[in-house]
Amino acid sequence: MHKTQSFTPNKIGRDFVVGDIHGHFKLLAFLLKKSGFNKNLDRIFSVGDLIDRGPDSIDVMDWLQEPWFHAVRGNHEQMLIDCISGHGDIARHSRNGGAWLYELPPVVQKKLSNVLQNLPLIIEIELLDGRKIGIVHAETPLTHNNHTWQNAKDAITGRLGEAYQRLALEKALYARNKIETRDEVLIKGIDQIYVGHSTVASVTRLGNAVYIDTGCSFDDGALTLIELNTQTNINVSMRTM
Repeated sequence: MHKTQSFTPNKIGRDFVVGDIHGHFKLLAFLLKKSGFNKNLDRIFSVGDLIDRGPDSIDVMDWLQEPWFHAVRGNHEQMLIDCISGHGDIARHSRNGGAWLYELPPVVQKKLSNVLQNLPLIIEIELLDGRKIGIVHAETPLTHNNHTWQNAKDAITGRLGEAYQRLALEKALYARNKIETRDEVLIKGIDQIYVGHSTVASVTRLGNAVYIDTGCSFDDGALTLIELNTQTNINVSMRTM
């Protein structure tokens, strides 16, 4: 059963959303320090692709145990799950930054898969000012042009049937249609949606969708953190650490 997860307003601290981390957890730790992140008060939400390409992918298990760190599943998490279950393409995963996984003992591989399978496909966060923020990895999984955010959640969880669920899963993890067509149409039923997956040179807004994967795995890229209440951007690259 694919799931969504909802969070009530943070009444004591700040909420942040971070772009695709891709195994650069030391970079994330540096970014949190730079932002004055308080583990006792603040929360951070990830748009997925926590693993592969970077040097610290194995650290994902430690980060996901933190009560203040939350993430949706990305296509790289899905590739790992598929490969460990015997349904994936190990050679393709390895070419896309997943070779580190197959150097680990099978018991650790299985543990990683189990942890990542628990990640929701959609996260929804309420802010103190009443706004609702959505997080999904690639694109809001709308299965019809007139569908709303609620319809997308219903599709992911299977309430609209198995065929729609398969389509919604594909869109949530892999789609690039909105950014490739520069689609500015607002998604109804949600104030803002943060996504990753498609690498952008800087934070890019299309309607109420915000693309924040600024390519921290690449030489000219950076990891982007956004404070949700103020929409303040903070970035850091490997060169500036």
